[in-house]
Parts: sequence; C-alpha cells; structure tokens
Amino acid sequence: MYALMRALVRFIANTYLVGLLRVEGIENVPREGPLLVCPNHTGTIDPPLVPAFLPRSDTWNMAKSEYFRNPVIRWLFVQYHAFPVVRHTADRAALRRSFDLLKGGHALVIYPEGTRVESGVLATPEPGAGFIAQLCGCPVLPVALIGTAECLPKGAWWPRRVPVEIRYGKPFLVLQKRSDGERVSHQEASDRIMLAIAELLPPEKRGAFSDLESLRERLDGVTAPLSP
Repeated sequence: MYALMRALVRFIANTYLVGLLRVEGIENVPREGPLLVCPNHTGTIDPPLVPAFLPRSDTWNMAKSEYFRNPVIRWLFVQYHAFPVVRHTADRAALRRSFDLLKGGHALVIYPEGTRVESGVLATPEPGAGFIAQLCGCPVLPVALIGTAECLPKGAWWPRRVPVEIRYGKPFLVLQKRSDGERVSHQEASDRIMLAIAELLPPEKRGAFSDLESLRERLDGVTAPLSP
C-alpha cells in the first residue's frame, strides 16, 4: 500500500505540475542505512510530497497527533508510514518509535520547526531534531522545499499551478561535542540543521536564518562530513 500511495502522489504531482516541478540533488540521498530527513515546512503538501520523491522505500514520517483522531484519516496516515507525535512536547512514545526506526536502518522525516510556518520563511527550530540526530549519530539530510506554500497554502482546497522545487543537500553528522570538548546543545544541533536548509533556499526564504555568515561562525564545529 505504501509503494502504491507514493507512486500515486508522484503521478499526481508530476501531472498537475508538469513543467513546474523540479527535484535537485537526488544524488546526495543515501540509498540505505539510517537517515534523518529534515525539510522546512511551509505548505500543506509537504508531508505527502517529501516521502513520494525521496528515493527510498523505507521512509517513515512524524505527523501531528491531531490527524489521528479521525479513524479514516488515521488509516490513511498509517498506510503512508506516518506515526503520531504530540507537538511541542517531549513525546516519549514518538521518540522511542523514532529511535527504533533509525536503529533499524530506516529513513525518518522530521520537520525541525515542529509545525507548518505560514509566513513561508524559516523559523527557529525546536530542539527535537537535533536531539534525535545527536543521540542516534545517523546522517542528516537537509531538504529545501520551495514554492509549496504558494502551491497549497493554509485553507486552500485545491493546489495552484506554481513552480515547486525539492532540493536535497549533502548529508552530514551532528556531533555531541566540538573538537575542543565543548558540549553541543540540542538547540545548537537543530539550529545547524536549519542552517543547512537555509543554504539551499533563496535568500528571501531564509527568514530567521538569513545571516548565514554569523550562523556559520556561531555553529562552527557542530557537524562533521560523512566519511567517503
């Protein structure tokens, strides 16, 4: 069912957005092993779109617990490899599920900002993504979604035909300590993930992460490249 649903989302997106949908950096996506996939989140179509175009069939997704109250919607979400998380809390059940999936070698999609950002630009992330990345020690894949807020904004019942881009950055590791032994906080880890997303976005979409040079200086030593 999951493979069928992914194929259906790809077909609909490619058909409706023919000539307008671009996917870049697909070569950066590790095809196997644990992977924390971290996109920005501005449009309603982000959660179905990201897994559909990720070149992996073992992708799972965190989704806000409110979606799972309706039995029909819950069934659809479960079939699309989604599991609930109580937003803005340390949801132990969701964290346990996340760790189990990553330890099992799967890919997990988590939105560092914790919610859809209606302004369409980056917001300060919650520490959860950084916490998971540090504890699991798995590669993090930054993903920039461009145009999804304009394609299907909040309250819209039908998507608009506008340019949409999915950009995959280079994966990296988030460290628990800098080279000098200084501890990296979970918030710093999340901020560094967001900085990697910001570097993939056009300047007008970077929001709270617009000052790239200052952020690079502050977050120096928080990440390490993957070994070849």
